[in-house]
Amino acid sequence: MIKQKKVVFLAFLLFISVSFYGFTLDLSELQVSVNSFSQSMAESLPFNSTIGLNWSDAWIGKLIPSAFPHFGVGIALGFTTLDIGAISSLADRFDFSMPDMPLGMDRFMLPAYTAEARLGGFFLPFDVGVKFGYLPNADFLIDSISIDYMLIGADVRYAVMEGNVILPKISLALGFNYLRGGIGINGPDLSFDHSNGSINIESPKIGLKWHTYTLDVRAQVSKSFVIITPYAGLGASYGRSSAGYSLDAKITGDLNLEDESITISSTGMSSMIDSNDVNFRAFGGLSLDLTILKIDLTGQYSFKDGNYGASLGFRIQL
Repeated sequence: MIKQKKVVFLAFLLFISVSFYGFTLDLSELQVSVNSFSQSMAESLPFNSTIGLNWSDAWIGKLIPSAFPHFGVGIALGFTTLDIGAISSLADRFDFSMPDMPLGMDRFMLPAYTAEARLGGFFLPFDVGVKFGYLPNADFLIDSISIDYMLIGADVRYAVMEGNVILPKISLALGFNYLRGGIGINGPDLSFDHSNGSINIESPKIGLKWHTYTLDVRAQVSKSFVIITPYAGLGASYGRSSAGYSLDAKITGDLNLEDESITISSTGMSSMIDSNDVNFRAFGGLSLDLTILKIDLTGQYSFKDGNYGASLGFRIQL
């Protein structure tokens, strides 16, 4: 269910590098594009939070009892996509030209990364995994742009079939993810028209913010062949997400926007769209097993909105 907390605005400079000064916009038309983008972002966040802990082995083995320890540590880098239509609609309100996407893609890539670890279970055939990625309000490329990023997750996988020389490994997993992010930029002075007059915005600090809590279940099968381990699975995620905007600035002019259902103060504006939803996905790939070094390549597809993703992982596993 999607619900709107507030209807608001903020300048969209977050994904495109364009300088502009002293332009005017129709605030009521912009409202529609802002809501569309926030809703699309909120619905896509649970899918992005599943990056990481996609190890090729359906389970890594028991720690006890075992003559050989079963654990591993590594990193994963990846992305999921976001429908670029909502971004383009918002950019058009500012008379921006969206840059061409790589390879003619019609979707924007939302990145993710984690450090991760797994530990084999005690006595029963299960393992436990954790992941963590963090980037605290770091300046990105230039001082006027900052990025905030955090991804935390954990799962437990139980081996329904432990596998052998002939049979594959099959596991069921239950996991939890928390994803938080944001992009901020120092923008130019802006002015906006509305039905009662105009608004002037001085020295704005513009930001895109999002977060999601995700409960995830999945089933996975894998089979090792010498140095190659192919794997595949299905997952379902229930996500409680929010995405939206904030703008901190000195705002002057006619702030009486009740007729346009927009809330604004002399110090800024903000907007969040909530999404509570279930999404289903397929995932799969293969790993290259070089003794204790394993390299995972994973692809995944969201059935709900047609978004897709990929990740590359490197891990040391015993």
